[in-house]
Amino acid sequence: MLELVTLVWVSILVFAVIGLGRGWTKEVIAMAGVTLGLFALHQFDAAIREQLLGNVSAGGKFLFQCAVLLIIAFFAYQTRALRGGGRSEPDNAGRDALQAKALGGIVGALNGYLLSGSVWYFMHINDYPLAPYIEAPAAGSLSHGTVSNLPLFVLAAGPGTPGELLSLTVIALFITVLVLI
Repeated sequence: MLELVTLVWVSILVFAVIGLGRGWTKEVIAMAGVTLGLFALHQFDAAIREQLLGNVSAGGKFLFQCAVLLIIAFFAYQTRALRGGGRSEPDNAGRDALQAKALGGIVGALNGYLLSGSVWYFMHINDYPLAPYIEAPAAGSLSHGTVSNLPLFVLAAGPGTPGELLSLTVIALFITVLVLI
């Protein structure tokens, strides 16, 4: 059986490679969109899971949360396409190519952690609705120890909390995006 933490690391690696190709500016803008989506899903978690989807199964709640996050991430990654991809703008103003690629890889890896870790978080708070295909990590396994390091546990301390660090992260990222644009 494959550990969930392995899937998260593979996703981090894939997003790091994507970030190497896109550059750090585009990755920071995508990170801001993903973080805003996580902020919205966290702030409205009780309203979504208890009121809006109160009569829906745990699998339906999980799929709804994942769909919202992935749609937000899709549009966050489409910045060039939505702006008009025909213009050629220097993405590395003031930086050499290697530095811009390295920063893009690092920020891309963070985006991979945010997305794949958040999908796992949604599975966790909805009691792993995809069982028997994806089951809760066994006690004492590497994945079981990693659950506390999922993005919304780190940034917001889990469901039902105010999420001050997540709020500060959103503010900091949007100030950074304003500077970059």
